[in-house]
Amino acid sequence: MTPAFRFIQPCSPVRVKDVPAGNDWVREVKFDGYRVQAHKMGSRVVVYGRNGHDFTCRFPSIAQLLHELPAKAAVLDSEVAPSFARLHVRWIRPNTIHLWAFDLLAVNGRDLRPQPLVKRQARLQVLLERFSCPAVSL
Repeated sequence: MTPAFRFIQPCSPVRVKDVPAGNDWVREVKFDGYRVQAHKMGSRVVVYGRNGHDFTCRFPSIAQLLHELPAKAAVLDSEVAPSFARLHVRWIRPNTIHLWAFDLLAVNGRDLRPQPLVKRQARLQVLLERFSCPAVSL
């Protein structure tokens, strides 16, 4: 069981010279934004940066949106976009920020990390389809 609001150290991407060959690899788009981990527990949401700092006040619109996520508790590994440079501008409009979720680490108190990534992403897709929020997607 994953305790609520305890930051989970993410795996770091690894730079390689060539893209791995074969169908056993998952390829994902890397947006030029902030890597975040969103934790929802009941009506409370905490958004962490990739180093575990609380970014909830920096992304209040994302925290507010995730209050309505159809789960009692969830931990989403995600990226906040638009561009990294635009995120540093204080006057950015909240409705221009998008959360790109790419992994569901835990849901309703159950740690999903032992499951294969493709299974976690399938559960995430179902959760986000039920959520139906245009500012949050897979």
